[in-house]
Amino acid sequence: MRPSFSRTLLAPLVLLLAACSSGSSGTASTPATPTPKVNLFDNPQARKRPLDPELIQQFATALPLIPARTPDTTTVPGSDYYVVTAIQGAHDFGLRKMDGSRFQDPATGKDIQTLSWGYDISYLGPTIEARTGRPVVVKYVNGLVDGAGKPLQQHLFYVDRTVDGVEGNPLVRTVPHLHGGHVPAQYDGHPLHWFTADPNAPANGMGGPAGNSVQYSYPNDQGASTIWFHDHALGVTRLNVYAGLAAFYLVRDAAEDALGLPGGKYEVPIVLQDKSFNDDGSLAYRTLPLINPYTGMQMVDELGNPMYSSGPEFFGNAIIVNGVAWPVLDVEPRKYRFRMVNGADSRFFNLWLEIAGQGPVPGLEMVQIGAEQGLLPDPAEVGSGPGSSGLLLANGERADVVVDFAAFAGSTIVMRNDAAAPFPFGDAPDANTTGRIMAFRVGTTLTGGPDTSTIPPHPRALTPLPAPDNTRVVDLQELTDIYEVFDADSNAISRRLELRLNGLRFMDPVTENVRLNDVEDWTIVNTTGDMHPMHLHLVAFEVKERGSFDAAGYTPAAGGNMGTLAGGALHPDVAPPDCLVTPGCDPSQYELAANEQGLKDTVKVPPGGYVRIRARFDRAGEYMWHCHILAHEEHDMMRPFVVQ
Repeated sequence: MRPSFSRTLLAPLVLLLAACSSGSSGTASTPATPTPKVNLFDNPQARKRPLDPELIQQFATALPLIPARTPDTTTVPGSDYYVVTAIQGAHDFGLRKMDGSRFQDPATGKDIQTLSWGYDISYLGPTIEARTGRPVVVKYVNGLVDGAGKPLQQHLFYVDRTVDGVEGNPLVRTVPHLHGGHVPAQYDGHPLHWFTADPNAPANGMGGPAGNSVQYSYPNDQGASTIWFHDHALGVTRLNVYAGLAAFYLVRDAAEDALGLPGGKYEVPIVLQDKSFNDDGSLAYRTLPLINPYTGMQMVDELGNPMYSSGPEFFGNAIIVNGVAWPVLDVEPRKYRFRMVNGADSRFFNLWLEIAGQGPVPGLEMVQIGAEQGLLPDPAEVGSGPGSSGLLLANGERADVVVDFAAFAGSTIVMRNDAAAPFPFGDAPDANTTGRIMAFRVGTTLTGGPDTSTIPPHPRALTPLPAPDNTRVVDLQELTDIYEVFDADSNAISRRLELRLNGLRFMDPVTENVRLNDVEDWTIVNTTGDMHPMHLHLVAFEVKERGSFDAAGYTPAAGGNMGTLAGGALHPDVAPPDCLVTPGCDPSQYELAANEQGLKDTVKVPPGGYVRIRARFDRAGEYMWHCHILAHEEHDMMRPFVVQ
């Protein structure tokens, strides 16, 4: 997303803005409100130095293999029961110098450590494996406490109080969401149903539970699929997920078991993310000084703290896979199944394989057998090269792929990325850093005997939904709010961007009211310059159509009314007229792809284009639909819908 800057400001001057303000901590005497023992809105990131990603060793640290949890089968009869606790701990992201030694904290001289959050471990969490038809009950505990066992007051990152859901609420709060789960609304993880680490806390008054835990019951009445759970607390979702609160949830069934896919140690879950680090090892999440539009000065709060905002997107400069920077996986010359999720804040990944030093070679590819909501009707060959030959994975999307290493014994294979950031019209990734994902060292022997696994020719048939009972047109809009931000990279001040669905904010009245058990077609129109991965809770949908639209024939949604399309304004499978002369525009992004033929819950909507999806809304209650670029979601690109 590229804002239009209204005026420039010398970068050194912004360092003085807080001190020049009459309310700043540099000029105030005794503040009216006593300074708390913990300065909750201090921004240490503004005083830290970044760690240069080009100094980090690549393809030397082993890829961590994510374990599966062991269920308790007795506490809740007939169900698998788990207790999952969000904790804070020191995590080793594999940050090593080129010689393999550790970096040192410049202030202490000691080896760097990284504070992070995870589910029962220091970062991410073990996988929950469920079976279709067998319920899973999870007690989620907020265990984010300090060394003395007291609930954390201060977040790992600066919290912007000007986004929805923050002001007046505790900074450290959580609510889990099973992304892709077909679950009752009360177990969906509504963004307002958060809870803290205080076991004696009262209910938050917005639907959240009292105390520091909640118990959710998942029926698992869906087919085998790669889903995941992550935090979803309004106003801090991007920060909580970036801190590490995300994990896999795999649903298995007998039909999938019978297919002969690679399994056991040959099935590897992979979480793709990007991070930035400070030179003391701490995680960095970029913030921008908030500027008062009336004075041109950096805003300060009631205690004189300079105020900051997150940008419209966040792009880290180091690639993290399963919690480690640029890892390597030793594989045998046989087929492997990789269950991949894009768990990044804003970065798309366009993935492809090459032999190190040789580039793409014939026969080296991924075969995608499944998407978010299960196996595909037909496999799709992806990842054989850059551009349209790659596997484009947007935020929140999953890809279930098989790679056959049999013909590449003794080779080192590198997974590459060439997706622009923001996608598709942003900057190309750095070929030496964000353009690399991980490596595979292919051995020469098989330890488990001959490879008898298969890639089924038709993994799972799709039974199409009937014609819709209702259709609606919804849209994605890019607006600005009252605040301004200073961007040191461009040395400029601009209005802060606000992303909206149907022109509405999150807290506006619900406009998407759906009748229980109706099948609906949603035409999602993208009037912005970015591609947006749109996620609907509850439903597994079919992608029926994608294409471009005539801007002159479209009236955007406003005032609670849907957008309207003039006859002939939609052009299925056709790119915008200027696509071929626009750098970064790929006409294939406006056509249905082979790996979109199965059921999905997250779909890429191209700029100047639209996507039509079809779903059955078969559970009553309030659910969310939103962009899964987490920074977009929290700048108001999320809305509730109600099934009634």
